[in-house]
This record gives sequence, structure tokens and C-alpha cells, in this order.
Amino acid sequence: MKVKLFMNTGKYFKKPNLSNELENEINQWLEVNKQIEIKEIKQACCGGSLEPALTVISIWYDDKKN
Repeated sequence: MKVKLFMNTGKYFKKPNLSNELENEINQWLEVNKQIEIKEIKQACCGGSLEPALTVISIWYDDKKN
């Protein structure tokens, strides 16, 4: 089993649309890697009032071509 991590960090005192950026990045990766079989997806977010928001998405998968 393998894992692919996607991360995105927000900016101080701004409300960037992190979900669209991550969604596009993940969809592009999936389009290129059609041979994978996804086993599990996990998401974690952290950040405080003075810290930039950090979102991490991990995709656990098997590569069918190997």
C-alpha cells in the first residue's frame, strides 16, 4: 500500500478558497493515476487565530500496475 499527501496552507487573516485548490490538485493527480485503487482517504486540519490554516489530505492506495 502507498500513500499520497496533499497539503495546502491558508494566509493570515484571509479566507482563501483552499478547498477548490486541493480539489483541483487531487483530481489532476487521480486523472494521471487511473490505475490506482483507493483504499482510504483521511483529512486533517489545524491552525489557530494567528496561525495559517493547514489542511492535509492523505490518500491510501494500491497501484494495480505493480
